[in-house]
Amino acid sequence: MSACSQGHTEIIRMLLDIGAEYKKCNNDGWSPVKSACSKGHTEIVRMLLDIGADYNKCDNDGWSPVMWACSEGHTEIVRMLLDIVADYNKCDSEDIGADYNKCDNDGWSPIKWACIEGHTEIVRMLLDIGADYNKCDNDGRSPVMIACSTGHTEIVRMLLDIGADYKKCDNHGMPPVMIACSKGHTEIVRMLLDIGADYNKCDNNGCHL
Repeated sequence: MSACSQGHTEIIRMLLDIGAEYKKCNNDGWSPVKSACSKGHTEIVRMLLDIGADYNKCDNDGWSPVMWACSEGHTEIVRMLLDIVADYNKCDSEDIGADYNKCDNDGWSPIKWACIEGHTEIVRMLLDIGADYNKCDNDGRSPVMIACSTGHTEIVRMLLDIGADYKKCDNHGMPPVMIACSKGHTEIVRMLLDIGADYNKCDNNGCHL
């Protein structure tokens, strides 16, 4: 586990060659492949996947390897995981054995993490294979709302181009355009207004743009 986290590729190769355990998790539910994914050690991830590491194994917080790679922006690792059909809809929830579109707790999926961190290429990859771009978390926030909040203009554009719902409101009654306004993201506001976002919409407190 330590060698995976630190990126000691040759040591990992040596340990695997003599039969070291590569599926065992620590007390937090972290596996060697999860550690390598979170730190961006591409070659180690490849080695572990080649010998059968569980690429959908979640830790105690419900985080899977692909979720960590999306959050940290490790594009090549995300590509590897998706190429072997990693469960890209699995959410960081307690209910990790349930339907991978069903989330509890915070309900954040890989695409949501890629959106908030601004990893455009990873978002594109996930959209290309059919990730749910309208799935909301327990606060009612969708990927496009998250991208509007954090000001990632190109990601917002991608999501709108593919048909993301720009009229839906979060649990506070705020649609994407209001979220973008509150954060001062001018170009995103312009995009949303150009496609017909409601500029007279009020949130649950009666506030408008």
